[in-house]
Amino acid sequence: MSDRQKSRAGLNRFLWTALWRLYPSVSLAVGATREACLQTLGEAARPSAARLHLRDLFVEGRRYYIQPQENGFKITSDNRPLWGRRSQRTAVSAYLTGTFSSVEGGSVVTLVRLHARMYRLSLLGALALPTFFTSIIAFMPWEPAILVILAAALYGSSLLGHRLNAALQVNEMVYFVQKAFEDLPPAVVSELPGRSPDMVVDPGAPGDFAAEWARYYREHS
Repeated sequence: MSDRQKSRAGLNRFLWTALWRLYPSVSLAVGATREACLQTLGEAARPSAARLHLRDLFVEGRRYYIQPQENGFKITSDNRPLWGRRSQRTAVSAYLTGTFSSVEGGSVVTLVRLHARMYRLSLLGALALPTFFTSIIAFMPWEPAILVILAAALYGSSLLGHRLNAALQVNEMVYFVQKAFEDLPPAVVSELPGRSPDMVVDPGAPGDFAAEWARYYREHS
């Protein structure tokens, strides 16, 4: 593959990611065990007068559903629509997965990585309504160019609307996790000592790191 083909493939991947990525990956570090993280998320998902600092998470009747997994958790969310019955809930378009990993050190530190995904059924549902209307306007006695433009507008607006709705749900779920983990102790990672048997230092290197960095900065300024 030539450099031009590689650059074109990279541009295509960038455009596809920019258009369809719901939310960038998020990493959180907390000073608690995995079990404590799951317990905190489960408690935060239940509205309570004892946790009034989390009341903003449940605006417009929004609810969160936590599903523990083998090495993390999965979150979905919905809310009450502005117009509709009180018991009616909006469709779930996306989900958020969290993966746990431990950080070695003297203190307990858990690293949580969050990734967002859109349900494929939601994506297929975005094609159902435009297909129905396209099958109707296809028999209209209009110019073919007008029919193509109308069909493209129907599909584009439907896909964009479903994508924005999924991105909104993911944004609310990421904010929920960040807000819930504020009740956990902050992560404290122990610093490396100045000298230890595990560190290899070149005895012939002149000066310490600060002096070497200052010299490198002067040479490349």
